[in-house]
Amino acid sequence: MTKEDRALKAESRRLFAEAIESLHRAGTGDVVFGGMVEEGAVSVEAVAGGNDGRLGQLIVGTGKGLGGRAMTEGTPQLTRDYGVDPYITHHYDEEILGEGIEVLIAVPTLYGGEVTGMVYCGHRMGFDVAAPHTGDLVRRVRQLSEDLGRLGRPVATAPPARAADLHAGLDTSSREALRHTYAELRAIRSGVIDDQTRDRLAAVESRLADILAAQAAGPEPATAPSVRLSPREVDILSHVALGWPNGRIAEALGLRESTVKSYLNTAMVKLSAGTRHEAVSRARAVGVLP
Repeated sequence: MTKEDRALKAESRRLFAEAIESLHRAGTGDVVFGGMVEEGAVSVEAVAGGNDGRLGQLIVGTGKGLGGRAMTEGTPQLTRDYGVDPYITHHYDEEILGEGIEVLIAVPTLYGGEVTGMVYCGHRMGFDVAAPHTGDLVRRVRQLSEDLGRLGRPVATAPPARAADLHAGLDTSSREALRHTYAELRAIRSGVIDDQTRDRLAAVESRLADILAAQAAGPEPATAPSVRLSPREVDILSHVALGWPNGRIAEALGLRESTVKSYLNTAMVKLSAGTRHEAVSRARAVGVLP
């Protein structure tokens, strides 16, 4: 496995852990857990709300339990009374029932029609309590699928010449103001679920990036190597570019400070940067940041 493959795998795990913690904080389930599909099985790597460590040791095989059925069919699955449901295998009764879970929902993450992971939401009370949260759960997991699907894709940048003709001669204060606006837009977009709104914000971000890239480009800009950063890594770097510390970035993006540090470290590795400031400089050089 290459260094880049290891970095992408680590990012996927972080996204899962971040989503599971967010779902639990939002009250979507009493116990929320899940992980990526590896070699045809789901390895549970993140648990929020569990009473002990048993769920974190689960490896769910295809066709086994509720999650196994969700893997096979590629669709969300729900059981209203896990303990007596005759339509699922009960390979994992000790772990699930040991948590007092009555209602269990398994929602797969998908990419290209393939199941890439599983998010479980367990409720210790009846279905009437769980039902109002199912729609939000499915929407959030769909967003997680999209975020996972974008990992490893090059961040698209438009040719700078188009903006250069329209916005020549920006002074230093104007460039700095645009960079603040760019970072703020990325922070807003990271919390938006609606696809149409996210796309519109992305278009505005692209225009701002064009303007700033045009000012930095010489008459014959050097060809820079392609660097693949995840959307979250670009979010972090756009705020690092403003001189913000990790704690302030975490507050702005709704993340833990340790998560911000982890994303930043991965971005620095990809950019072959020794410091956070060097990472920003290299990201600008390859057109990832304005």
